[in-house]
Amino acid sequence: MLPILQPFLAWYVVIQLVGLAALPLAWRIFTHLPDRGAAFSKPLGILLLGFLLWWGTSYGLLRNSAGGAWLALLLLAGVSWGLGWRTVRTAFQERRLPVRGGWRTLLAVEALFLLAFLGWTLVRAYDPAINHTEQPMDLMFMSSIWTSPTYPPQDAWLAGYAISYYYLGYWLLVTLARLAGQLPQVAYNLGQACWFGLLLTTSFGLGFNLLAGDPGKEPKAAQANPPRSAYTGGLLSALAVGLMGNLQGILEWLHAQGVDVSGLARLVDVRGFPEQAPVTGEWFIDRGWWWWRSSRVLRDTDLLGNHMEVIDEFPFFSYLLGDNHPHVLAMPFVLLVLALLLNLFRGLRSPAVSGGKGATASPRWAWIAPLQGLATRLPGGILGTAVLLLALGGLVTVNTWDFPPYWLLLALVLLVVGARHTGLGRPLLAWAGGVALLVLAATVAVYFPYFLTAQSQAQGFLPNLFNPTHLPQFLLMFGHFLLGTGVLFALAWREAAPSPARLAVSLGLSLGLPLAFLAVTAFLALNTALGREAIERMTLPPETPGYAQAILGRWLARPWTLLLVGILVGLAGALVWQRLAVTDEPATGERPSDDTTFVLLLAGLGLLLVYTPEFVYLRDFFGTRMNTVFKFYYQGWLLLALSSSYALVLGLRQLTRLRPASLVSGAALLLSLATLIYPVAGVYSKTGGFVSPAPTLDGLAYVGDDERAAMAWIREHVPPGAVVLEGKGASYRADRSRFSAATGRPTLLGWDGHESQWRGKAYSQMAQGRPEALETIYRTGSPVEIAAALERWGIEFVVVGPAERADYELTPQAEARLAQVMTLAFEQGGVRIYQRRGPVSVPSLAQKPGVP
Repeated sequence: MLPILQPFLAWYVVIQLVGLAALPLAWRIFTHLPDRGAAFSKPLGILLLGFLLWWGTSYGLLRNSAGGAWLALLLLAGVSWGLGWRTVRTAFQERRLPVRGGWRTLLAVEALFLLAFLGWTLVRAYDPAINHTEQPMDLMFMSSIWTSPTYPPQDAWLAGYAISYYYLGYWLLVTLARLAGQLPQVAYNLGQACWFGLLLTTSFGLGFNLLAGDPGKEPKAAQANPPRSAYTGGLLSALAVGLMGNLQGILEWLHAQGVDVSGLARLVDVRGFPEQAPVTGEWFIDRGWWWWRSSRVLRDTDLLGNHMEVIDEFPFFSYLLGDNHPHVLAMPFVLLVLALLLNLFRGLRSPAVSGGKGATASPRWAWIAPLQGLATRLPGGILGTAVLLLALGGLVTVNTWDFPPYWLLLALVLLVVGARHTGLGRPLLAWAGGVALLVLAATVAVYFPYFLTAQSQAQGFLPNLFNPTHLPQFLLMFGHFLLGTGVLFALAWREAAPSPARLAVSLGLSLGLPLAFLAVTAFLALNTALGREAIERMTLPPETPGYAQAILGRWLARPWTLLLVGILVGLAGALVWQRLAVTDEPATGERPSDDTTFVLLLAGLGLLLVYTPEFVYLRDFFGTRMNTVFKFYYQGWLLLALSSSYALVLGLRQLTRLRPASLVSGAALLLSLATLIYPVAGVYSKTGGFVSPAPTLDGLAYVGDDERAAMAWIREHVPPGAVVLEGKGASYRADRSRFSAATGRPTLLGWDGHESQWRGKAYSQMAQGRPEALETIYRTGSPVEIAAALERWGIEFVVVGPAERADYELTPQAEARLAQVMTLAFEQGGVRIYQRRGPVSVPSLAQKPGVP
């Protein structure tokens, strides 16, 4: 176990140093959270550390190296401890942590992180290979950043071009790897385990802080121990966000035990279940990839009934699969943003101070006076606001899909808080909208270097005319969370029931606007040339007279998901709206819970995210709603898991009274806990029962000895940036483009299908001439033509291995022609590396290969 323990301890020490460096800053900013940011200091430190190194590298102030990373860490620690020293000194003088619950809370957070980090490190050690799905792509990004000492980070699969993807999450992983002294293939697995720990810890922190009260509002309560329910809510939040599966896992387990679930299977109609699921009698179901089906419970079809892929991943599936994709890497920072927004919400929600309603300098600007007082109550002042903007804007560069929902949540928080002081109206909308636009502008300004190389495949939006979601499949995905959402709504209704007028307007908008949108877009699709061109790409079955009948038939058969979720969105809107109408001192003497209002915003946003793909989706490379469902459902899972956990704890407090909310809470909790069979059985299956004779964290340990030796030679002898040619890649093939992925040295053409996704229409021009150059060098070229191709494309090294011999039918005669113009620099077994004669040239990204 020593090969596992040493890198684990190195990474653990580094992450503790980063968290400790940011802790005083967290204490200073999170003044309205009972844990004072203890659960968020690590992601806060990682984000600020990575940003400092990235920003410094982008402007030539730092180098992307181990030295640059340590310098950035020292700078972070100096700023954080300098700004937060007063809080630290007070804690020492009073011999009391500024954390509600003191050491108990701090140890709970640290124990959860250590347990999750160590546990998932062991899982990765028994399943370390970076060899399936899109794992090689993730490794390529990490290796490319590792070998790019200056800005911008190069794309190892398209020599001469910078990465065109949301890459800051990979940058953060590599920054920690530099501090821990781990190569990317080891950091891949350790980083994923660390992120799993961060995911559970931050989820725990948000649940705990929601239920432990506001220390800024109740200073005396801040000195007392938090209620047990706060710890329970934190643990339930961690389980719901990071460990629970959807309900398909329960069906898989029941079927494997021989229970007849054929009726349910026909109802939910999940592809491949149960016909491709054997009855094994094993508690872990079987050793295959049965767990994959839980990420594909939704099922779209074209008009002929052919299957159309839809992805409905959730966090634990992503970790079990093992891909370090942006949507996985972003999650701890999304939770950090939510914590910052909760802190902001609590800090701004107190009753209006001087300059409140009616206090004005002039009648024209009377509406702004109450809002001016809000600026004085910003948690952490300008510093806290800057950190919020940095974290929120950073989502654009970590996973762009995550920015719009939380940017919208910021605007909603400002609206809710502002309505307390001014009432709803156009001035408030203008104020909140103006602040939101300023956040957009600040994001572009702060992360400007990222936008210089970013490209997109997005081509607008399309209406979802043909594939309403089958309600049983939707419930299979979110049913256990919807029960908790129902409890939340019932509790909120009891506190402040919406008036019939508000309820009618809210439901009218939530159902009417999507239906009107579908009706208008269907009319345009059927009656305009552009619309007909779009829908006629989907072939009509012979028995269907026209597209109008096809659209109507699909929606009449399956309207229930849109109606159910639309009603829930409307209810969330009505409940929040009613709470805004409650005066500061209602006749009952009690205000509705502000924390419940915040959770209603989370639930409403989560429902809106899973509602949106019912009627519209982003037009991208795939041409279907697959990616929109994937990315929106992923964030919907997070928000519904958090809001449901909060509601279940509140509902279970009333269990002794046997109220309906408490009974539903108990049923929802039992159903949610039953989904934990998915992670337990899934991990045992994916790791092969933990029986590997040689567990390792090296993700390239599976590679043959000859190619591993060649990779090590390239790392040692080839300068970063020098072009090392290997055969053309193929998407999802770990045995192709493997040297560039492992070493970060750019090749001419890697996974071209993925490059096309990342770069959109611009890719065809970027790749022009590259396939022909590969053919010339590996198959058809004479020595003179090979030399000319090497010169034109700036190729310094050429790899000849089993993949190249197979793909290009490389004969000994063709390899001999290559040897006439190059020197054999490495040979082991069936792998050879040829080096161009003369000094090695490393072109800059401004010098595009193949461009005269």
